[in-house]
Amino acid sequence: MTRTASPARTRTFLLSGLMLLTASPMALAQAAQDGFLGTIVLNTQEDATGPVAGEANPLTVTGSKFPMQLTEVPQSLTVLGTEEIDVFNADRVSETLRYVPGVTSDVFGNDDDYDWLRIRGFQADQTGVYLDNAQNLSFAFGSFFIDPYTLERIEVLRGPSSALYGGSNPGGIINYVSKRPGGRVRELAFGIDDAPAGTVKFDYGDDLSNGAAYRFTGRLVGGDKYDEFNDGIRGTFAPGYTFTLDSGTEVTLLANLHAAEEKHNGSTFLPYSGTVEETAQFGRIDDDANFSDPDWDSYKRRQASVTGIVEHEFANGFTLTGVGRLGVASVEESYYYPFGYAGFAQTPQDEAGTLSLIAFQHDTLVRTAQTDLRYYGTVDTGGVQHDLLVGLDARFYEIDETQASGSGTTTVVDSFDPGTPTLGAPYQDATTRQRQIGLYAQDQIRFGGGFIATGNLRHDWVDTEQDGGAGFSREDSETSWRVALAYETQTGLTPYLSYASFFNPLIASPASGVTEPETGDQIEFGVKWLPEGRDFTLAAAAFTIDRENTVTGVFPDFDQLGEVESNGLELEGTYDFGNGLAIAGTATYLDVEITEDSDEALVGMTPTLIPDTEITLRADYTFEGELDGLTLGAGLRHRGESYATDDNTLEVPSNTLVDLYAGYSFAGDWIADLAVTNLGDERHVTGCQDAYTCSYGAGREVSFQVSRTW
Repeated sequence: MTRTASPARTRTFLLSGLMLLTASPMALAQAAQDGFLGTIVLNTQEDATGPVAGEANPLTVTGSKFPMQLTEVPQSLTVLGTEEIDVFNADRVSETLRYVPGVTSDVFGNDDDYDWLRIRGFQADQTGVYLDNAQNLSFAFGSFFIDPYTLERIEVLRGPSSALYGGSNPGGIINYVSKRPGGRVRELAFGIDDAPAGTVKFDYGDDLSNGAAYRFTGRLVGGDKYDEFNDGIRGTFAPGYTFTLDSGTEVTLLANLHAAEEKHNGSTFLPYSGTVEETAQFGRIDDDANFSDPDWDSYKRRQASVTGIVEHEFANGFTLTGVGRLGVASVEESYYYPFGYAGFAQTPQDEAGTLSLIAFQHDTLVRTAQTDLRYYGTVDTGGVQHDLLVGLDARFYEIDETQASGSGTTTVVDSFDPGTPTLGAPYQDATTRQRQIGLYAQDQIRFGGGFIATGNLRHDWVDTEQDGGAGFSREDSETSWRVALAYETQTGLTPYLSYASFFNPLIASPASGVTEPETGDQIEFGVKWLPEGRDFTLAAAAFTIDRENTVTGVFPDFDQLGEVESNGLELEGTYDFGNGLAIAGTATYLDVEITEDSDEALVGMTPTLIPDTEITLRADYTFEGELDGLTLGAGLRHRGESYATDDNTLEVPSNTLVDLYAGYSFAGDWIADLAVTNLGDERHVTGCQDAYTCSYGAGREVSFQVSRTW
């Protein structure tokens, strides 16, 4: 099928290519760790992308694209530094977000290959993930895996963010901030867990002459996983180099290379009967059972990305900053997953618990290019200060995929390897492309001795096309905005009220009934309290989100009659007692309701996979005296009930898990870390998408690491 590019498509593609040589933020600073929760201090840093190092009110560019303190961003925002990212020796980003309000991690349980995430009840892992403020779009199986060890920060911005970031998920975004060169960095670590598997990590960098610096970061993980016959190896290497031109322009080049050759875990896509509910035939399915075939099962990933970040400050005080990135990822998978019992039934049909299996195989290749170019600075007009920002970003995403499937059977009791399947002809063989370009502006106005008014306006053009038998072409154009008013008091209390709209362009054919992007808006009222000279922080936000044009129906007959409303409350706070003891807690309450659907019987129901409450509490104690260098900590995670079916007739019960961690500094520059997650080894289901698709969460996992910094 031959297509002629429209002027809009051509313009978008050319701009995407031309701007890949542009720019972004500053150099990296070094900071020492002070306990796991850290000492709570006020902001003294000048770097909005560098180490957080215990800052209670760090500078950030997430939610603003203009360096400002966390309290000045008129949305709910959490910033995690390396101390919090590394505390439980996490292998995946989703593991680091278990103690962040508004975020539901491990949505499909203990999946080693992908970070399933929701924010405020809405899926965020495909259109809501950003790397260095540029979108890391994912569709189908076309994604990029980011190892958390390569990140300096993980910043979670809750609520619609299209006014700055373009098409994205309504619940919010997650911005990964890469480790960057600058300053002396020396770390070498060796770890082991009880699967067992081993880990080697390294982070090495230093300054050179004439404003240059380098950094090499990497991790290699290999060995067994926690379920049957699951093993493999994966590695990440992330080098970086920074230099300064004679003009004063700072250039940072970052690369991220990742490869994995593993098998699949077996704790997901299991039936409700046998996981949440016991069966009369065999009780429950073991949470470490794996029903794939060890000789056929395969997961292979090869990916690479190169990022250019440039920043130049002009004589007038304004700064030109941009990010440009090219990426390619190849993902090949072959595995079996259960789809109910014999005859695709929801309940066991025999004493052996014969399962119906789907054999699935895909071969996916992704190519991406994106850039974000912005110009910002401050203008004073009498008693009013304007922080002005204008920007342009563009993104190109292409996925070339084939998917095929077959079927088989195995049993829960005395299960056997189902063997190599016979697959049918590919039911999906297509190349899909999406281009997005957006122009945006922001004015943050400070007046009246503490008032902060923020206004954003953005317009996007989105082009989506697919080749193949079911090919299509569509163009979308949307305007997004955000308005907010905040007031900074002398006591560090900052209440704010904001309104934001969003849109989410869908990669779907008009022939299937999908003709528009998802749209909607949010009203949020919040308070951020970071009093100077005090040892506590507190943030609270109440919100309501309306999501319209939601796709409903069953393939291939979709429509966009759906509408979902998410109402919620989030709390986040820390307290340092000043005697070595520090605590941090979060609470999230969600009330998500379908307000319109093509199936009227679903109106008033709650979508699946959305817990009504999530509560966390962490405490650690740093010893002095004879036990100087020792830190002990504990965490508690509670996930409330959720629904397992669209009609809300089946429920997933709540669960409460306990985590432990400890660290000990010795011999000057050596650190030993121990982490135990799900201490009680509680068998629990994180959620069910339907009666056929329930997922076990991770059981008890013990990891130990010894590292040296010098």
